[in-house]
Amino acid sequence: MKIYFSVLFLFLGMTSFSQSVINNYKYVIVPKKFDDFRKENQYKTSTMVKFYLTKQGINTVYDDALPLELENNRCLALYADLDDQSNMFTTKVAIVFNDCKGEEQYRTAVGTTKIKQYDDAYREAIVGACTSLGNYQYKYSKPEDKSTVVLNFENDVKELPAPPVAPEPEPQESVEESEALLPQQDKEEVNLMPMPEEKTEAVTLEDAISGDEAAEDNLFLGTLYAQKTETGYQLVDTTPSIQFYLQESSLPNVFMAERKGQKGLLFLKDNIWIFEYYQGEDRIQEELQLKF
Repeated sequence: MKIYFSVLFLFLGMTSFSQSVINNYKYVIVPKKFDDFRKENQYKTSTMVKFYLTKQGINTVYDDALPLELENNRCLALYADLDDQSNMFTTKVAIVFNDCKGEEQYRTAVGTTKIKQYDDAYREAIVGACTSLGNYQYKYSKPEDKSTVVLNFENDVKELPAPPVAPEPEPQESVEESEALLPQQDKEEVNLMPMPEEKTEAVTLEDAISGDEAAEDNLFLGTLYAQKTETGYQLVDTTPSIQFYLQESSLPNVFMAERKGQKGLLFLKDNIWIFEYYQGEDRIQEELQLKF
């Protein structure tokens, strides 16, 4: 009996430690199509994994709707995968969490069911896998930077040579003088802050399933103004508010464009700027009025 309780205590301790690894990551990315499945969101697997991880308080996003800071640093997130071990008689799955290098950081227990209907079977199996998270509640904790090393060389050196005299810095122009040298157009240019981070909100499973394919209807249709960035441009309206992020390509007048998580191409055709993207299986083209 003592051995049984010792093994149980050790298992619970290891599970708690493994779950705490998730706290070191700011996001969990859920793919629209898992590797073990043929179709996107087959049997509602992507929707259900995202829903139940969000229910645990984890900041979960789809792989085609990443926030800007995650686009710039993919190692802020864990990547969820579904390990499908099902056979002819039983549906069995486990949720696996890998880091940006593809190394496994945590794996849930295997959820099983003998339900024959696929949507219900995978839903019950995913719920069973998530039960291994127990009462775990996600709380992001940025890992400590262990790269700083403090060395103590006390009494190793009795006398150090005098440090070289640094040359006096050249006088710099004041902010007012620098602004006076700028062209009038640069003075009026609007500096915008990056888009705010996405926040996790409580949703129901029905809302998650029905809202996955919904498109945003409040997109700006007036004239947009281009502002230069390090990798391309950002397009703003007269508010001002950023409507598009553009990245330059190897072709002239062709940009990779992103509008509030919606990705596509922006190109010039017959002196008309066109934003082309996919909505589901439909390819859509929109004409934009731009001023560079």
